[in-house]
Amino acid sequence: MSPNLPPRLYRLLRASSVAPVRTRAATLVLIAVAVTTLALARVARRHEVVRLGYELSRSSETLYRLREENRRLELERSTLIAPERIRDLASTLGMVPVPADQIRVITAGSSVLGATASAVRGEVTAGDPATGAGVIP
Repeated sequence: MSPNLPPRLYRLLRASSVAPVRTRAATLVLIAVAVTTLALARVARRHEVVRLGYELSRSSETLYRLREENRRLELERSTLIAPERIRDLASTLGMVPVPADQIRVITAGSSVLGATASAVRGEVTAGDPATGAGVIP
């Protein structure tokens, strides 16, 4: 005890001086926790932005690559379906243009369709020149 202060006053001052220090320490700890939490949240958000940026970059590269492939395939398709090319291939294979009078339109459900399928199998022996239908033995 302090010789200059009475015991009752000494206890009162001692109790009041300890409480503010504890309160200040607790307040500082809470502030430090809050600041740390905010800093971690900011870092997490920044990390998410960077991750999404990389993902966007990869998606943009994929899109560019797919567009280039699509362009290349369209060019290849237009080359393959060119009428001149098809005509040249057909003549190379010995094909000739068919006269208009030899073209027959076959519809589903007609007797011509059944006869044509039989003709493919080699079963037709005679045909009707007027209708184009064959006779199955």
